[in-house]
Amino acid sequence: MFNDTTLLVVDDEDSICRGCQRILTPEGFRVETTNDAGEGLSLAAKNDYAAILLDIRMPQMDGIEFLERLRKSKQNLPVIIITGYPSVASAASAMQLGAVDYVTKPFTPKAITRAVRRVLKPREIKKERESELAPPRLQSWIPATTEFRYWDESWYQPVKGGALRIGAMLPRAQGGTVEAVWTPRVGWNVYQGLPLAGATIKGSLHFTVPSPVTGEVVASNDLLLECPTLLWDDPCGNGWIACVRPTRFEEEAKNCKLRRVILANADQALAREQSAQLQSLGCHVTIAENLGSVGPALQQNPDCNVLMMHADSFGEHGPELVARIKAATPSMKTVVLASRACKWESTYREEKIFYYAVDPFADTEIVDIVDAAFRPQMPRRPRNKQRRAPSTSMGRICLTKRDGEKTVLVAEKGLLQRDLGLGLHIIDRLADRGDSVETAPDRRDISNAIEEAACSCTQVLILLARDLGRLPGSLVREESVPAPHGGTGTVTTLIAQRASYAGDPLDFDLRTTASLAEHIVHEMTKDPELPYG
Repeated sequence: MFNDTTLLVVDDEDSICRGCQRILTPEGFRVETTNDAGEGLSLAAKNDYAAILLDIRMPQMDGIEFLERLRKSKQNLPVIIITGYPSVASAASAMQLGAVDYVTKPFTPKAITRAVRRVLKPREIKKERESELAPPRLQSWIPATTEFRYWDESWYQPVKGGALRIGAMLPRAQGGTVEAVWTPRVGWNVYQGLPLAGATIKGSLHFTVPSPVTGEVVASNDLLLECPTLLWDDPCGNGWIACVRPTRFEEEAKNCKLRRVILANADQALAREQSAQLQSLGCHVTIAENLGSVGPALQQNPDCNVLMMHADSFGEHGPELVARIKAATPSMKTVVLASRACKWESTYREEKIFYYAVDPFADTEIVDIVDAAFRPQMPRRPRNKQRRAPSTSMGRICLTKRDGEKTVLVAEKGLLQRDLGLGLHIIDRLADRGDSVETAPDRRDISNAIEEAACSCTQVLILLARDLGRLPGSLVREESVPAPHGGTGTVTTLIAQRASYAGDPLDFDLRTTASLAEHIVHEMTKDPELPYG
């Protein structure tokens, strides 16, 4: 762990080192200093510091090289840049290497103290929050409702305290068992539609579970690490994946739906048993106990499109009822639940039902039936069909809003194509808004593009692709900082986890690509003065 009060100052000017000691020591910090960058790297490797204050221009090794070498061993150590030669290019390079703030010399005591406090405060808050929420076991997260709401196969359930318990209903038809589950770490931010967790199945099958909401992970279910099969065996109970404190709940909740099922079964005891099993799979169940109650149940649940009918209890009247429902509601998916002795299988199949199941509650078949009935549709592909050969690689997308303010997305070379993949999805979504959008081709030096954008735009977004040790398509948003010297707005860095294979670093499945584009567009179009969400 980092020492919470020890700072390291690396600056070739002894007066700066002494000044930092004089200013920060009375504030409760222990300050170590060095005028030699090489010695500073050695100290950083041996010791645990709360943060490093680093000069950009030093003899023998400048601050950028220092950062590059530091990041090989200390990925998360906060670094504050201090320099007498402010430039947007150097600031951009430093931010790409994980610098968290930028202070120009000569600085006031207030400025340097504020920079240090700003860097360390989020970590203090995070530690307090983790302490309050530990241990992240199931009993710590008491559901506030019995309802589960779904974004595709992923669900959330509110728990007491304002967080959301999150899990997933995964199909079992592929065979094998869950070998391992990859879960997010406490403190990570996750985004609706982007990867939250992963499951490895025998035979090298791999599921990626999207997050149903955007927010901060406040607990991760370590029971899954000990017993991965809980993800299948008890998906809405002990097999939950994480607890998340949402940041955009009101906006995103409308994208999540109940899995409504009307269960038509005249056998009341059996209906209650089947209803309980469906509810354990995250379904919201309405029981219709006789022929006359099916119609009212459908009227009371107009957004329900799954009907499960117990064939034996309705006898010869069942197929006729299914035919009437099909005529009135063509989109209704009818699942017939029958015993092995049922006489009306051929009659039901003539009505083009969705599925005919024999004793599906006796084994795990009902899990796959529910999965098939609610399987999500893939997102639409962008409408832009004007293809160029080859596609144009974009280095910049400029959005001019109706009030005249400009936001620029600057991307590393090769990340965005005008007519393909993520780039096309972003352009398509911006076009839906009716705002003015301009694009510019790639540049070899991203720093120059950032410098130009920062001088004229309200908001600059930097899009990078890196290996973050997360699932492909995951997104990390760094805290917005004021544009460096000469800039008028803010600079925010968005880092996407690279694809796991060689080639296009942002080549994901259609759903992940569409969701990533949605979050990038959200950043481009929201008020830059407001926090995320």
